[in-house]
Amino acid sequence: MMRSLGPRFAAALLILSGFTSGLAAQDHIGDRPLHRAVPTSAAITIDGVLDEATWADAPVISEFTQFDPDEGQPVSERTEVRILYDRDALYIGARLWDRGRVQTRLGRRDMPLLDADWFGVVIDSYHDHRTGFVFDVNPSGVQRDAVKSVTGNNESDDNTWDAVWEVETSIDDEGWTAEYRIPFSQIRFSDGSQPQTWGLLLERVIGRRGEYALSSFTPKTERGGIPTYGHLQGVEDVDQGNPLELLPYTVARSEHVDPGSNPFRTDSEQEITAGVDLRYRVTSSLTLNATINPDFGQVEVDPAVVNLGVYEVRFEERRPFFVEGNEIFSFGQNTSGGSLFYSRRIGRTPQLWAPGPFADNPASTRILGAVKFTGKTESGWNLGFIEALTSEETARYTNVEGGTEEAIAEPMTNYLVARARRDLRGGLSSIGGMLTATSRQLDTNPTRAALRSGAYAGGFDFRHEFADRDWVLNGTIIGSHIRGTPDALVRVQRAGNHFFQRPDADHLEVDELATTLGGYSVGAGIARQAGTHWRGNLNVAATSPGFEVNDLGFQTRTDRRDISNSITYVETQPGSFLRNYSVNLTSRIEHNYDWERIIGFQFLGFSARTLGFWNIGLNVGRFYSGVDDRSTRGGPLMKRPANWQVGM
Repeated sequence: MMRSLGPRFAAALLILSGFTSGLAAQDHIGDRPLHRAVPTSAAITIDGVLDEATWADAPVISEFTQFDPDEGQPVSERTEVRILYDRDALYIGARLWDRGRVQTRLGRRDMPLLDADWFGVVIDSYHDHRTGFVFDVNPSGVQRDAVKSVTGNNESDDNTWDAVWEVETSIDDEGWTAEYRIPFSQIRFSDGSQPQTWGLLLERVIGRRGEYALSSFTPKTERGGIPTYGHLQGVEDVDQGNPLELLPYTVARSEHVDPGSNPFRTDSEQEITAGVDLRYRVTSSLTLNATINPDFGQVEVDPAVVNLGVYEVRFEERRPFFVEGNEIFSFGQNTSGGSLFYSRRIGRTPQLWAPGPFADNPASTRILGAVKFTGKTESGWNLGFIEALTSEETARYTNVEGGTEEAIAEPMTNYLVARARRDLRGGLSSIGGMLTATSRQLDTNPTRAALRSGAYAGGFDFRHEFADRDWVLNGTIIGSHIRGTPDALVRVQRAGNHFFQRPDADHLEVDELATTLGGYSVGAGIARQAGTHWRGNLNVAATSPGFEVNDLGFQTRTDRRDISNSITYVETQPGSFLRNYSVNLTSRIEHNYDWERIIGFQFLGFSARTLGFWNIGLNVGRFYSGVDDRSTRGGPLMKRPANWQVGM
């Protein structure tokens, strides 16, 4: 059995909790639109027609303001939205009049907006001003859903999240209609028996005009996003459904191929597997997920990539178990280090390959079981915990004498991730920490020589918006530690993200006797993210040569110090020819720890949109001379000549 490191992480979280216990979260509501949902006991048929009498009981939301093209002006077409709810679900009815032609596109779920009409609902049900659940639909009934979250200085949408919700649309001579049913079980919020206050944003896109209108408008000169949403009140005494969900499964596979001369394949191979997924709502805002022998056969395969570069390709996570609630595990990144947690490491492709001309190397590592705990406490703590155990994978192969042997392709491994973040000042500031651990059971000399026995990393991040959200300050501090045999540590030092063997690197040397390796990555940045004309940012970061988080995270290179800045002049008011434009000057300089310049450039860019919605852009860049310490794969430095780049 493998030793769990859970108690150590629990102690660390308690320390972090005590550090911030004296800081009370504040609700940053401000002067924002206030909307009200009304209860209904009547049955509502989701058919895209608002013909139930109960819709007339709900207040009408009709004040929408254009963000584009005519900023600050009322929406060009009449728009009316009503919100109802019962014990189980939220109902949203949108009547979208249009004196022109309704534009629509038919496509897959989560398709791009393109030039179609759309209606969207974003719900900040946590009311933490950092997370929003997105529900979009176009006139053809194509659904888009995503989790919107604050990451670093930006808001990002994760459209790998697929909720279970209903929406139907209808088109007529006067426009189109959208009718929603969003079960309360699909969103997370505080005690459902109490009156709720949620953040709410309603959006309308009129494709033929390039128009984007919102129910809660923020000028382009100010910082928008989740903290500026309107508010929805009136929802209370609702039921989030059965707190326990069980999803057992069984899968039968049959493959019929021509085995050729491979002795480990037959022309007919069958396999039967079974497992179970569990979801338990501990409280209305804390959820426990567990899985035993999960099957991810329903997840689409990764795209085929031919990688000729130095670094590993990063693929998107689409497995439902890891996608749900993954916004809690986002950790502030600096401009130098990588990601502290990359869930694709769990159940990864085996790292070792059996020798010989023929082998039955497994395609993936089986996850024996995993548990995940995510959610938000009433006191403002966002918590996330994952522990997973993957099986030992073996591969048969033919030896030089023609006999059959067996080798370990991936050892049994335990993965653990713990994340805690405290939101302060209504989500405008936060402080948090994350810890990760990988422990491998290495029972053979080949596995001990190739893989690390343990890998641990942890860090703190912070974010602080101030001056009416015009400015933001953020930073990260991360440390890493790996351990293993000298052979395993030599492999790490010679890997593509380190290249300690470089012959002309005075600050690097392969330690043939090392059994541990440690490093750090630190960074900080400040940005002016709003203003009438001037915006900009300044970032500094450093990642030491020994920093290593690829056992459970993702990083490309180490041995880097960098400083970057950007200054932007923006004009958002339409003129005689241009609707808006911006001029941007970006600079970046990177050195390795021997103070050799590896990158240095400046870019001057101009982008604009005409009154007729044509986009214009021009970029001129100057790359300064430097050195390339990666392309020779551990060999001597290459000179990087200076050059100019021009792009449209």
